[in-house]
Amino acid sequence: MTQDLNGKVAIVTGASSGIGLETTKQFLAAGTKVVGAARSTANLAELAGPDMICAIDVDLTQAGAAEKVMQAAIDRFGKVDILFNNAGAAPGRDDFLSVTDEMWQQTFDLNVMGYIRMARAVIPVMEKQGKGVLIHCGSEAGIKPHPLLPDYSVSKSAINMISKILSRDYTRKGIRSNIVAPAHIRTELWDEPGGFLDTLADHYGVPRNDRDGAVAAFLEDSQLPAGRLGTPEDVARAVLYLASDVSDFVSGIVLGVDGGVVPSLQT
Repeated sequence: MTQDLNGKVAIVTGASSGIGLETTKQFLAAGTKVVGAARSTANLAELAGPDMICAIDVDLTQAGAAEKVMQAAIDRFGKVDILFNNAGAAPGRDDFLSVTDEMWQQTFDLNVMGYIRMARAVIPVMEKQGKGVLIHCGSEAGIKPHPLLPDYSVSKSAINMISKILSRDYTRKGIRSNIVAPAHIRTELWDEPGGFLDTLADHYGVPRNDRDGAVAAFLEDSQLPAGRLGTPEDVARAVLYLASDVSDFVSGIVLGVDGGVVPSLQT
């Protein structure tokens, strides 16, 4: 399915961990050259040689950062075929009223403006090439808001509309825009001290060192149709599908990688 990705060039933001890191690995395995952008990319150099990966430390909330990433791709590899807009944050909140103006601004600067800036940087290059792919990491929270993630939920809803606008305006120019929308993906944010699994353990009365027990309690309570948590590999495979020519007639969609949770909520 991914043979057509050999020799292409992909920008991956938020490339140093979780979904971004796994997607970077799968792109490299498919023969794709990767520009990996994150605030710290020290772990990316070990994935491949400089002929295949370019790691760039950058804060996408800062002016000029997106152009810096795009220029690194041109300088190193001469083109940009794929953008995976993935860098983002999901800060937990007590409720809607607890989110200050500053918190809203911080979330939108990264989760929304970071995506907009990166798309704005690469689209002119893709237009000149006559082809390109934009993929944005959304969330089920952009469809059904999470009560403890109000600003994050709104930011992901905004991404849905941004992708539709890009699809409307640029598909005719050979540039497709789609969203991959994960839910319940077990990344480092789940397992780190004070992470989501600790929160779940406290919620369900399970010892914090019993990570499997916390997951089991969550799955039973949430009744996630797939019966398991998702993995970064699940999401990365969907990203590579949307990046490949196999999906050449697909533009403007939201592809859920959520174990069936969103369809079950909509019935």
